[in-house]
Amino acid sequence: MVEDGLASNGPHIRLLQELNMRFVLGAKPGDHAELFEAADTWPMTRTMEAKGADGTRHRCRFINGVPLNDANRDLEVNFLEWTGTRPNGKVQRFSWVTDVAVDGTNAELLMRAGRARWRIENETFNTLKNQGCGLEHNHGHGHRHLATALAELMTLAFLIDQVQQRCCGLFQAALAKSKRRIRLWERMRSLFTDYRIDSWEDLYRALAFGFQQPALTPFDTS
Repeated sequence: MVEDGLASNGPHIRLLQELNMRFVLGAKPGDHAELFEAADTWPMTRTMEAKGADGTRHRCRFINGVPLNDANRDLEVNFLEWTGTRPNGKVQRFSWVTDVAVDGTNAELLMRAGRARWRIENETFNTLKNQGCGLEHNHGHGHRHLATALAELMTLAFLIDQVQQRCCGLFQAALAKSKRRIRLWERMRSLFTDYRIDSWEDLYRALAFGFQQPALTPFDTS
């Protein structure tokens, strides 16, 4: 489980433990002052440094088995911080808590797992919001969890689209013809409005090659 800093709290971590789920959760200094103090002062803290091919200086430090915070001193986590200093002096710093024991062999792997959250955010949720699906933030589940059910259906539809984009030649051709996903979804909706479509193959052939291959049957509106 990879989540942002809102998730690195006692109740949520205990729930993940009850469900036997591994986690890498963002942790910010303002929310976890005790963790950063332990990393600064405890003798068990380990530090590693390396220089990347682009000249970026990487510095990693980690410590295992530290209390999450003063309110949850019985809840121990493992802390990892990664700092990158670019040749132009720009500094990026990221930090996480995890239930995976951190050492010199897996620190970079855990860092990359934590950083992958941004890719998930950009390539999934931003796509669903900004490229034609219309998924927006919702601060509740809706009546009898309707909002959650609709979001899950949209996520399943997105998964199917991703599989088709990778594996289906007709979908790939339709997307190439439309150039942008949002345009593809708009063309799909317009065809469903005006034509009877007997199969997904017919739909994608029409989008990719024109309505005559095969000919779609207009609805009888007389």
